[in-house]
Amino acid sequence: NEQTYDGVRAQYKTGALSVDYSYIHNVNNIVASNNTGEFHLANIGYKLSKAHKVAAFAYILDFNAGATNSSSTFGGLYNGKFGPVIVNASVASQSDNGDNPNSYTASYLNAEVGSKLGPVTVLGGYELLGSDNGVAFNTPLATKHKFQGWADKFLGTPGDGIEDVYITVKGALSGVKLSATYHNLTSDVNGIDYGSELDLVANYKVNKNYSVLAKFASYSADEHATDTSKLWLQIAAKF
Repeated sequence: NEQTYDGVRAQYKTGALSVDYSYIHNVNNIVASNNTGEFHLANIGYKLSKAHKVAAFAYILDFNAGATNSSSTFGGLYNGKFGPVIVNASVASQSDNGDNPNSYTASYLNAEVGSKLGPVTVLGGYELLGSDNGVAFNTPLATKHKFQGWADKFLGTPGDGIEDVYITVKGALSGVKLSATYHNLTSDVNGIDYGSELDLVANYKVNKNYSVLAKFASYSADEHATDTSKLWLQIAAKF
């Protein structure tokens, strides 16, 4: 199931400046239940040039139930290109909000550098979801399957936080789009070696209406969860 939201959204753009704000009162989540509360999502972006963009964001979440997810997050990001080199960076700080019984201030950091080498793109990155007082940086509204590996071993951030060092190689061969990502996953505190994961995907567009996809994830556990392999086969039809 997809996750949808009940609320209102306002967007404004003039020249290089863009503003995006949403007020949400209900989240229809992927397990077909509702999470009510008051959620404010704001983003202000500015294009410094065609190749460089900065943004500031604020996510204020106050859940009526599951108050441990209530938080205030403030941060900024940068996306840029220096010739063939791609650079992405983001930093944020999160603290408790509303009726959250925990008291914490956890940090977030992401840094990526990549480049296109002929038909192949290589991207290396580091992502930190920090921990404070045994509470980790939390992303209750995120598309969690997209991050820290497709085997879904980190849908909830462990209390000791996560450090994810990853490398992605992607390209195309005979019309098939290919991508491989390797993750090395450890904790932010207490020196825990969670494990590692290899994610592979191949996507082929048969024609303008049909495409096929094969996706594979293999998680090798060390001190978190268990060894897991998953395989997806997908056919998509568009009319």
